[in-house]
Amino acid sequence: MPDTITFVICSAHRDASMPHFVTAGRGVVYSRIAHAQKTHLNTVTTTLYHATLISKFTNSKRVRRHGSLLSWSPSKMEATTPTRSRSKKRRRSAPVTTLDDFDKCVIRRTVLAFYETHEVLTLQKIIEDIKENISFSGGISSLHKILKEIGFKYAKVDGRKFLMERSDVAAARTTFLRYIKKVKQASQNIVYLDETWVNQNYTVSNCWIDTTSSKATGVRQPTGKCSRLIILHAGTKNGFVNNTDLVFQAKNDGDYHKQMNSTLFEEWFRKQLLPNISPNSVIVMDNASYHSVKLERRPATSWRKSDLLEWLIKKGVQPQENSSKAQLQELAKKVDVTTTYVIDKIAEEAGHRVLRLPPYHCQYNPIELIWAQVKAYVAKKNPFKMANLKDLVAEALSVITPQNWMEAVRHAEKIQDEDIAARAPDITE
Repeated sequence: MPDTITFVICSAHRDASMPHFVTAGRGVVYSRIAHAQKTHLNTVTTTLYHATLISKFTNSKRVRRHGSLLSWSPSKMEATTPTRSRSKKRRRSAPVTTLDDFDKCVIRRTVLAFYETHEVLTLQKIIEDIKENISFSGGISSLHKILKEIGFKYAKVDGRKFLMERSDVAAARTTFLRYIKKVKQASQNIVYLDETWVNQNYTVSNCWIDTTSSKATGVRQPTGKCSRLIILHAGTKNGFVNNTDLVFQAKNDGDYHKQMNSTLFEEWFRKQLLPNISPNSVIVMDNASYHSVKLERRPATSWRKSDLLEWLIKKGVQPQENSSKAQLQELAKKVDVTTTYVIDKIAEEAGHRVLRLPPYHCQYNPIELIWAQVKAYVAKKNPFKMANLKDLVAEALSVITPQNWMEAVRHAEKIQDEDIAARAPDITE
């Protein structure tokens, strides 16, 4: 072994506690910049570990790879190319976008509150607010996706970019507020309906825990996939409508809206809701797909040519002979088709009127507050067994009083009235 070996760790600064070495992060270079006394391999790797926090095993491999340097004299040593350690792959956190309707409405109200105060709106400001209101755990990218999902977009206006509400959403809100204003002035009976869900493992998100214990304390929630119950109900300012509750078990495979279908909803609407509400009622519901099956569909691109031709003739359009399918589709686009929903027709035949909420405006529906109370009751008493969950849900529904409904309706109507006042020129016809 020679009297000296030469090695240095790449960096731009010297560690004061180790005068013979220069600390760095990416590798080891041998040169005649710094000298150390004859040292055993173990001592070299130990020293390098303390300087770089790179394991002894990795440093040992590097020294052995350049083992020929150990027999060189200092005068013959030349610098070598730095070797780089492999960077560790970082796992990116999944975006937090699976919020329920209530939380999405809170986000919408937060954004609109910034508009009303004419304050410059940023995603960071929104996050600060919703973390406090709904314990939002996502970041900027998650919030960006949620805002697009609930009807906002980032667009240019007068040369500057703003977070804007979609025009179709704003138009639907104006239509709703105009009609609900007339309904309240006429003192018509308003029925609010909606669906929600409860998982078998649904429980409270926060509870008292023992911070001095090394073992887990608090609510112990079962893990893994579980079944869920879907709840469909309706109510007025006087309480739940009698005999309109529908609770059934469904698979837990994502959005609960996929577990409902138009056939099930239509049967409930005909047999349980309509017979139990006052005459000439206004029925408020959202725009879920199973609420909005059209009485007549516009031709789709998948239609056969013969079906397109038959549909056009029924509409009083006489296509030219030998028209291609593409030409028939273009003719169909020009035909005026009035959008009429199956549920609206059923309600109209029974002497009622359906009023649809604007998209992403569940704050106008007081049943959302009722659902929050029902789910809170279940969360505190859930035994985590599906056999007991249905009875617990029935119990939770039974403890909701007419006073609870009256307060929820008053809260929703207050929001409606505030929005009517804020948009008075648009609401007044």
